[in-house]
Parts: sequence; structure tokens; C-alpha cells
Amino acid sequence: MARHRIARASTLMAFVATICGQAQLAAALTLDPADPSNFTSEGTQDATAGSVLTLLDTSVSDFISFFAADSDAQAGNAVDVVATFQVLQTAPNNVDTGNRVVISDGWTSSAIAASIILNGVRGIGLLSQGPTHDPASYPVFVPVDWQAAPVTIRLRRTATGDAELVEIDGVAPNPRALLTSDQLPGPTHLGFPSVEFGAASVEGQSIVAYSAFRSEHVVPEPAAGSLLLALAFTLVAALRQRP
Repeated sequence: MARHRIARASTLMAFVATICGQAQLAAALTLDPADPSNFTSEGTQDATAGSVLTLLDTSVSDFISFFAADSDAQAGNAVDVVATFQVLQTAPNNVDTGNRVVISDGWTSSAIAASIILNGVRGIGLLSQGPTHDPASYPVFVPVDWQAAPVTIRLRRTATGDAELVEIDGVAPNPRALLTSDQLPGPTHLGFPSVEFGAASVEGQSIVAYSAFRSEHVVPEPAAGSLLLALAFTLVAALRQRP
């Protein structure tokens, strides 16, 4: 019996350690494609709400994008944006289709994941400090065909200010898709932290359908796991003390 109690205790500790070792996520802002009123639109090109939010940028002198203030995106926090979209049609400005997902701290920098075409290959690039149409402005690039079917990306701005493309369609890029904080471009909106998405290029043209967009605050492991860990130790002690 004692061996069984010890085995149960070990299993419980392993389970709790696994949970506590994973990033814990707290939802913040969520897009309703049928009613994007909790976001503010920019540009005068059209957006059509419905089962998907379709952005129609067909102008070489205009754009359409959405943003929302998000206090979780301020510097020093780790925050994720998860977006599901499909670029249905594009007339890019060199490599830039115009479609991008953004986490801006409002003061120093932005993490920007853009739908680009690099050397004829569709994919997601992390924008550095340079023109959006310049291939050299994307030192991090992960191939994925965002036109053939909807794709889901998870973009993270870490607590130390780095930008990372954590997942594409649930799979982590290999090698790791990370752009360090010193390489990031400036804030897209000055004075307040925000999360953003859309066909944001003036010159590039694209029609993009967004079926999902949300931000998630990444809760530090000690805050998320300390209560579970304390409970686990209490239960283990009780199991070991039983006759």
C-alpha cells in the first residue's frame, strides 16, 4: 500500500510540474468578425463583416486595418496575438502584400508579422527596421501558403521585448523564428499600447479574410502555477502520512 501511495504521489507531482512548466494564457481582446466594433478601423478602403471579416484594399494610395488599445501590450509584459486569416488576392508592393499582425508597446517598438512573398515563396516575415517592401527588412521568414487556405499564426512579444513567431497552424517553426528587441521597428501608434491587424500597406493591395483574432496575456509561471504546486505538495504529504 505504501508503494502505491508513493506512486500516486509521484504521478501527481509530475502532472502538476508539467502544467506549471507551460505558459499560462489569459484572454484579453477578441475579434467578432460579424461585429468588429471593439476595434477602430483606419484607412478608407472597405471591410465587410460576417462569418469572416473581409478587408478589401484595392487602392495603391489607401489601406484598411484595425487596432485596439491593449494595456497587456505595454513594454515589460509578454503578450500573444493569435490570428486566423487568408489572403484571397494580392498585388504586392515588391515583397509586401500589406497584410500584417502587430503588437505595439506604444513607445519603443512593435512586433510585426507580415504576409510576404520572398524569392517567389509565400510566407510570414518578422519585420525589422526598414521599408516594408524591402526583402532585407525581413531577417526572419517562415514559408507558409496563406493564399491556398486559411492559416493561424501565434505572434509573441516577450517580456524582454523580442518578437517571436511561436506557431503556424499549431506547429513551432524550426529553427526558432525570433527577432531580438534591438532589431524591431518603432511603435505603430505612439502613446498607447495596442494590437492590430489588416491590409495596412498604402502601396500594396490585398483582399484578406480574418476569421479570428485575439490577444492573450502570457501569465508568468510562478503566478499561474504557485497555487497548484502548493496544493500538490499538501496532497502528497497527506498521501505519504496515511497508514
